Amino acid sequence: MAHKIKTIVFPTDFSDISVQALSWARDMAVRMDAEIHCLYVVEEPQIYSSLDMGTVAIPTSGELLASAGKRMERFTKEQLAGLPKGSKQKVVIGRPASEIVKYAREAGDAMIVMTTHGYSGVKRLLLGSTTTEVLRDADCPVLSVRAD
Repeated sequence: MAHKIKTIVFPTDFSDISVQALSWARDMAVRMDAEIHCLYVVEEPQIYSSLDMGTVAIPTSGELLASAGKRMERFTKEQLAGLPKGSKQKVVIGRPASEIVKYAREAGDAMIVMTTHGYSGVKRLLLGSTTTEVLRDADCPVLSVRAD
């Protein structure tokens, strides 16, 4: 018997690149009769005091969460309206790959649908790859959509 997917986890950073996987997430949700959970991960602000940059205003975690929450509400109203099973939204703080995998595990019966930037070589080494980490660590199916 096939495993029933009940949740499509759609991580986004609201960029045009991440949204390229949205049509796939919507299609999978309809085909599998699943709910989309849209996830945004706020990275903890970093303070680089050793760089002697003078006074720099760094937003607090609370400010980042509030701003991301407002953006998420607009995004889901614009992009996720009309789904048969509906959608949920979540904003968390942490490392993107770790939080995406953790969220999918906690959701249970999940599938992750996300884009990959398609970096290679030195650029990939320097920038890292959230998608690669998710593919390596996830316990559930992951659909990786290559961005244009």
